Amino acid sequence: MNKFLFLANYLKYFFFTLISNISPNNNFRQNLLAFIKSFFINAMYSYKNIFKPNNNIKYNFRSGSYWDNCLNHLNFVAKYFDEDNIFKSLVLNLTVLNIQKNINKINLENDFFKNQKLKKYSNLIFNKFKNLKIENILQWYGSFVYSMSDNVLDNELINITKKTSVVEIGPGLGLTSLIYSDLNSKDIFFYDLLEMTLIQKRLENKIKSSHRINKINYFNNLIDLKEELNTMDYYIVSMYAFSEFPVILRESFDNIIKQSKFSLFLSNENFENVKNEDYFKDLAIRINRKLKVKEFDYSARLGFANKHKYFIIYD
Repeated sequence: MNKFLFLANYLKYFFFTLISNISPNNNFRQNLLAFIKSFFINAMYSYKNIFKPNNNIKYNFRSGSYWDNCLNHLNFVAKYFDEDNIFKSLVLNLTVLNIQKNINKINLENDFFKNQKLKKYSNLIFNKFKNLKIENILQWYGSFVYSMSDNVLDNELINITKKTSVVEIGPGLGLTSLIYSDLNSKDIFFYDLLEMTLIQKRLENKIKSSHRINKINYFNNLIDLKEELNTMDYYIVSMYAFSEFPVILRESFDNIIKQSKFSLFLSNENFENVKNEDYFKDLAIRINRKLKVKEFDYSARLGFANKHKYFIIYD
């Protein structure tokens, strides 16, 4: 491909982002601010790769929903951002990260943040990727460590995590693989959008260059995932992703959840007119499992998460 075609493709995909609003708020000022920020961030961290994109995948413009708009940005990030700059992406910070916010150090002073594993993982990420603040990583990654600890899970469930494969629905950047690999040597299963998988695989390769992690199996197709899990023991984790799916997609996971040793979901209160607590109560009844509801009492949670809850489905 000659340079003219590389440039033409770049401008086309950059234009896709310009006409894709990723502000989660229906507010003109917020929409304009998101447009300006994404314009400059996407341009600043992509131009060096105009003639050497990270993949050769061709994609079409998506439209119709908020997540369609996000996919146009995620495709662009996967194609043109270096690994070190992925954390700067506005679309990822609005949907899976929140790692660019100013973190109050007071929130990080309790005993939980003396956890040696959390410090080890956070320092590993800090040293692997440029332009990050250690306080931000501790706060962000701490929520995962907290969720897998005895603050949330009882001893019986913790024992399951030590000897069973994990299925994570919507694993964000996939860096939870560090936690799962520390628990046991079983395969990890990630289910996510193809656009996110492209990013996750690149970050996995960077981590693996100096740190051991378990084999990760990536799935974008639910039928393939069901077939793979058919004869396996596993538990499920999903931090927000599942509870932000359309209901019709959530219901297609019923059997996978029913067959799990347990399933841990962290959820906001509502999403697109669905009251999530009511949904999880109905789900537990529908698949004949027990449900435990716990507050998200993570000390360094951000303000918008004050009313978020865990929903644990188990035998």
